[in-house]
Amino acid sequence: MADHSTMDPHPTLPAEEVGYSAAARTWRPLVEPGMEVAGVAGDIIGQVKEVRASDFLVDRSSSLGLSPDGLLYLPYELIHVMLADKIRLDVPSSELEQFTSPASTYTL
Repeated sequence: MADHSTMDPHPTLPAEEVGYSAAARTWRPLVEPGMEVAGVAGDIIGQVKEVRASDFLVDRSSSLGLSPDGLLYLPYELIHVMLADKIRLDVPSSELEQFTSPASTYTL
């Protein structure tokens, strides 16, 4: 019979089992609302509005003069580098239209 008194009632699961990628584990703790986001060529895309479990929400309306529906849900895998309060992606801004709907409904 197993000794249940030593069993952890809240076991720690590997990050991969709860949906976190290696990129999310690396970048999510560093991404903050208000950070500037740029494409691979340095062109400004917008600002981080919300940090989520598997992606981060970027509001591009302020940088491009678009209506408030100019939102992008960018996965952490697209981040190339972060310098101070700026995020540089590893893709051109012209390839971001596919990220206009959320990958996950969970926020942190």
